[in-house]
Amino acid sequence: PILGEVTTFSSTFAAFHAHRPLLPSELRHLHEHRYAVVPGWLTDAADIGALRADSLAVAAHGSLCGVGRSGARRVDEGIRRSRQCTIIRPPPSNSAGCVDTRACLVRAVHSLRAELQGAEQLRVGQPRSGRAALPHLAPHETELLYLNYPIGGHYRRHLDQPYGDAGWQRCGRAASDGGSLSGARTRRAVSFVIYLNKGWDAADGGALRLFPAHERLYGSQVSVGHVADVLPEGGTLVLMMSGDVEHAVAETVAERQAVVGWFRECGSGRVPDLDATSLRTLRMLGCEATSGSCRAMAAALD
Repeated sequence: PILGEVTTFSSTFAAFHAHRPLLPSELRHLHEHRYAVVPGWLTDAADIGALRADSLAVAAHGSLCGVGRSGARRVDEGIRRSRQCTIIRPPPSNSAGCVDTRACLVRAVHSLRAELQGAEQLRVGQPRSGRAALPHLAPHETELLYLNYPIGGHYRRHLDQPYGDAGWQRCGRAASDGGSLSGARTRRAVSFVIYLNKGWDAADGGALRLFPAHERLYGSQVSVGHVADVLPEGGTLVLMMSGDVEHAVAETVAERQAVVGWFRECGSGRVPDLDATSLRTLRMLGCEATSGSCRAMAAALD
């Protein structure tokens, strides 16, 4: 089956959808504090085990995790040491692991997106207190991958949205090449992590450290405190507003597997064209300036 399609599965995989609904208190915490920890979101140990086995089976098809913005990413194990294998865009080879397990995971993630989108607790924004309403989560822009931390793996404090341009990533041509003709852009809105190691011991390290919402590492509001350390216990779901909560992963002394993903929102906003003679510039002049300006520009091109 193609991941993301509505597919009929055998009864062997029907139980994979045994994840519990989010509690009203968890949704309120997500809105008010910009993160929520959901213990036992996956309720069946067999499902957790199947996902962990699949993440290990496709590990060879993955790559080292990078840091930095798209287009300028680099590997720096002093900042981040882990490996990833994408599930949505692009998926791993169908010859590796279990396609049915990954397809069921995709369906569960789609269900989670719909649950968040429909939650009354997330619909009303409070801008003065930094509690924005949940935007529309684009159903076909979800990112999903397996993330494996080896012994000694870690990730220093960071934010899941790029710090520049309010986190937006423009589609199409780069600004240096004139920008996208459509002006389409997307950004991460909600980050989620599903842990896959049952019986995790605190002595194994690898905790997810969450910092206060809207606090920045290199800003005037930096504090030495944190709001939570989350042990990566199998079945636990962590939700974060991607542009609000900085976080870090402590060094692990045992191998650690998880599903990681992001629900994205879409927007638009053109970048001014850097090429004064491009067709896009002429089109914009035709819409926004006088016909005389257009004729002058056309004459200059002759």
